[in-house]
Amino acid sequence: MTSAPCPRCATARPSDDARFCARCGQRFDESDAGDPLLGSVLLGRYRVTLKLGEGSMGRVYLGEQRVGEGVRRVAIKVLAASRGNDEYIVQRFRREATTLASLEHPNIVRLFDYGEEDGRFVSVMEFVPGESLASRVLRGRIDPELALDLTAQMASALEAAHRHGVVHRDLKPENVLLSPRDPTPLIKVVDFGIARRPPAHANEKPLTSFGTVLGTPAFMCPEQLRGEPVDARADVYALGLLTYLMLAGTLPWPARTLAEWTDAHLNQPPTPLRRQPGCEALSPVIEAAIAHSLEKDSARRTASARAFLSELRGETELEPPGSAPVGAIATVSIATVPAPPGAYSTYVPVRPRRRVLPWALGIAALGLAGGFALVTLALRGSAGDGPSLPDAAPQAAAPVSTTTTPAPVEDPVARSSSEAQAAARAAVQEGLRKVRSHELEPAIEALWRARRPSVLPGAEVDPLRDAVDELGAAEMRRLIRAGDCAKARALNARLQRAGAAGGSQGRLDRSTCARR
Repeated sequence: MTSAPCPRCATARPSDDARFCARCGQRFDESDAGDPLLGSVLLGRYRVTLKLGEGSMGRVYLGEQRVGEGVRRVAIKVLAASRGNDEYIVQRFRREATTLASLEHPNIVRLFDYGEEDGRFVSVMEFVPGESLASRVLRGRIDPELALDLTAQMASALEAAHRHGVVHRDLKPENVLLSPRDPTPLIKVVDFGIARRPPAHANEKPLTSFGTVLGTPAFMCPEQLRGEPVDARADVYALGLLTYLMLAGTLPWPARTLAEWTDAHLNQPPTPLRRQPGCEALSPVIEAAIAHSLEKDSARRTASARAFLSELRGETELEPPGSAPVGAIATVSIATVPAPPGAYSTYVPVRPRRRVLPWALGIAALGLAGGFALVTLALRGSAGDGPSLPDAAPQAAAPVSTTTTPAPVEDPVARSSSEAQAAARAAVQEGLRKVRSHELEPAIEALWRARRPSVLPGAEVDPLRDAVDELGAAEMRRLIRAGDCAKARALNARLQRAGAAGGSQGRLDRSTCARR
């Protein structure tokens, strides 16, 4: 029997023994015997076949729907039971379904169904095989011709949404999917969980009041950060940033923390695109169009996604960058804003479940893949917008095992900061290579070396930590099934020391080994 292809990118599975996709890293067998939804039928017609992802908001599954004599694959998003009692979260979940139902466009993910049964809230959407733009930019800059084609598709999606009065408000690489297609990938914009849209009926109340800041700090426009009402130009700003990121491989500012991102968007001019390494030969027209989309004053910014695309193609004459002053915006002091751990330096995409940060400015509740991301920052006083979102508890520091000592690491104090960062980044890449080849122990050691100098923000280490966590959990499951509790506990200690024992610790705690 032929092995099923990767559920995420449709790459052929080389053999039944292969546990991870060589292209995108997706586990072929994500099933968890303790998951009651696997194998069940939701809403009377969607059979759950595979868990694709999990976050604080719930889970996303691969499902099947019988259509005539055939089967259609779908993505099924189920709100976590713990969130079902939070009316604010439930309303957001419902409104995402209502928003998607109103949008029909080839570059926007389709909603097939929505329902509530047995206390569960379920959205059924189009399944998009492939990878996210976040995964793609991890591999480096994108060829300019391809990048502009992808930008054109995103602009088309946004223009369609804006015609219906919908503003996405959280356009970022994780929310842009690339489905394989010749000659260029097909873009699908997803996650309309915090989108602003017109009321569905006269009595519908808004969920966002003045002063509430929603979005992802690295991709938020100035007016969004100030908690002011936003329109289509907020999405244009994010689209300009995505285009810049694809062409340059980095964002316009070397920000790392929430404080630095706030200052960058509000006060700092973006680094001109053609000053970035490898971008010197790009057209000044492209640089000018992106600079126009990133104006801090929304009144001076590109008015629409269509206009931005027109400017990128040179169909609209613009002043060259630097010939006009940056839009006047009052300087905002953020000296007292505490910096959260693990924020962005150069932009590195991470899986949402690692982005739940206990910020003193507010709370962050980041959803699952295909769900919604919501960051509420009290920059302008009380939101007064319904109940607060429950914050996830901060992860406790992993205990250090004294039984296993990884190879010694050169003291980063003796080297320059840049050298220490380069060594840590090299360890991350080495670890990811070991994960892809299923070499757990070298991957654990590489993660330990990447984390030990404490010179990288958590966002850069998280992809390796997540991968080691998953690989370690799979090995832990094998050891527990074999009844080798001593090896299971030793493995858990090594994973704890490396800071990646989330999955293995849970399996160990629930196993018979925990009672021996």
